[in-house]
Amino acid sequence: MSKARILAVDDQRYFRELLEGLLREEGYEVETVASAEEALERLERDVFDIVVTDLVMPGIDGSELVGRIKARLPEQEIVMVTGVVDVKTAVEAMKRGATDYILKPFDRGDLAESLEKILQRRRLKEEHARLLDENLEYMGVLDLYERVNTLHTHLDVEPLAERLIEELSIITHAQGGVLWFAETLDSPQLILKGARGLIRIEEEATSLQADGLGPAFAPLVEGGRPIILPRPNQLDGDALFVPLRQGAQLIGLARLTDPLDGGRFTGREQASAEKFAEHASTALANALRLRALERHSLRDPRTQAYTHAFFYDATRHEIQKAARFGRNFSLIEVDLAPAGSAFQAHREQVGEANHAAWLGEVVEQISASLRSTDLLAAQADGRYSVLLPETDAVGAAILKQRIREQLLADPALWNQAEGVQRDLALATVTYPGDGTQLETLTETATKRLDLDRQSPLRGFALEGTSFPRAVDRLLEKGTALGERMGGEVTRFLLREIERRPKERGLLFVSPAEEDKALLREGLARLRNQPTRTEIVIVGDNRDLVEEGVAMTCIPASRAGTDRPFAVYFGEGPAYAMVSAHRPGRDGLRMFHSDDRSLVEHLAFQFQKDLGLPLGGA
Repeated sequence: MSKARILAVDDQRYFRELLEGLLREEGYEVETVASAEEALERLERDVFDIVVTDLVMPGIDGSELVGRIKARLPEQEIVMVTGVVDVKTAVEAMKRGATDYILKPFDRGDLAESLEKILQRRRLKEEHARLLDENLEYMGVLDLYERVNTLHTHLDVEPLAERLIEELSIITHAQGGVLWFAETLDSPQLILKGARGLIRIEEEATSLQADGLGPAFAPLVEGGRPIILPRPNQLDGDALFVPLRQGAQLIGLARLTDPLDGGRFTGREQASAEKFAEHASTALANALRLRALERHSLRDPRTQAYTHAFFYDATRHEIQKAARFGRNFSLIEVDLAPAGSAFQAHREQVGEANHAAWLGEVVEQISASLRSTDLLAAQADGRYSVLLPETDAVGAAILKQRIREQLLADPALWNQAEGVQRDLALATVTYPGDGTQLETLTETATKRLDLDRQSPLRGFALEGTSFPRAVDRLLEKGTALGERMGGEVTRFLLREIERRPKERGLLFVSPAEEDKALLREGLARLRNQPTRTEIVIVGDNRDLVEEGVAMTCIPASRAGTDRPFAVYFGEGPAYAMVSAHRPGRDGLRMFHSDDRSLVEHLAFQFQKDLGLPLGGA
């Protein structure tokens, strides 16, 4: 049996035969080639323990050959043969990866010694690898122990999420990782909190339901162990799913993809992830408990709403998360009285304790309209802010409507504070459309509170009226015009939708006969363009149905009015227009406005009258 297999490369036949003879006598199996090109081709087909190559050769020389071999086979052992005058070049070849070099004319003993040292080092390396393999589990436990220890130093949930997905990716050799976990220990909803490596954030689910993952995840949910499944979205390869649990409750889920070696996850990665997840689950549960305690301690003692300091800190965290993951979030401002004047009078009338109790009832009413992930904070006496994670402008407007209705639904609540009800104002702002900094968002919200108090919605007493009645009242306040502009307005609104295809919106249009051509033109531009705006056309408009455009047509009888109108509400500017011929006169009467509160009310009242879910939800 030969000591090793050697490939000898030299353009001179004499040295090839010399090398072959010497090496065979030393007990090696030898093959020879006359050029670097032949050597590279031979290495593609077979495996050699050592390559012995001359330095000076026509075409690809020995130094370049070393670089090319190392690029393909980083572990390949290479010995350079060179003349004395080329020692400097040989040293450069060593830097490129050659293991050793010998000088021509070479001594048989020197050659044998060089090869034996290489093989001895290789044997030691293999023995070391074998010992490492034998002790891999022990070493893995130590490594996991060191990594797990660092987890418990992260008591803030968001930094912990980043550390968890980073460590899971390292120990499983994954190039991509995503992490979802619950906002509270008892929440069934898992929110996207962390991502690393080869991940397209915009394609990831914002949230998952722990009890709705599907039958393929049953072993993970019931047994609590990591599982390997085909990657989602019909991508090649497998994904390793790792559960984080608190008792029987699933509080987190990580998905790891793209193993470093380009292969697939094995039982070894699965076992390492399971051991790590045991400790990671404890760290996550502790962080969630601490956050719950912090939130409890940072509540206003009178109303149990969060303090404004905690609210601002949470909103800044939300800005960072939204910027990283390309998501929306919104804020709602609720102001029960300007400058707190009515509250001061109420406090003096009923006393501090009764006033605080009344504010507590108000907070309960607001909280009843919110979701478990929303955060309500007291800013001042009668002024409250709500943080709405993962919520766009339409979603924020829906919740704003619910809060207003909830606050005004109980007359007994307001009988305790006469004079406060008429000053109720609400406003919404959305990241990033209304600003990307906390200061900008809060300033915009304050301005919109003032605009809400001055809105035609309240000035014209439209709250509580049906959509057709609201249209008639607005026309009473309208302006006489000499020519129609409804078609141009609607075409402009359709271009807004075309410009904002990924943003959710609402567009309701009842076109005049002479405006249909421009409406048709605008709809044609949306053909086969996926948008998130709900488009409803009112009237006998079968000729306006545009194939490839998501839209709904309803008869005017169902809308309750045959007046031409257009209402648009979404992330961008809000707008409403109604028009009609003036009875017994020439010309038109038209009302239009970009007042956000008015447009929002008209859009939702229209949907409510038709029996449609608010916001198309």
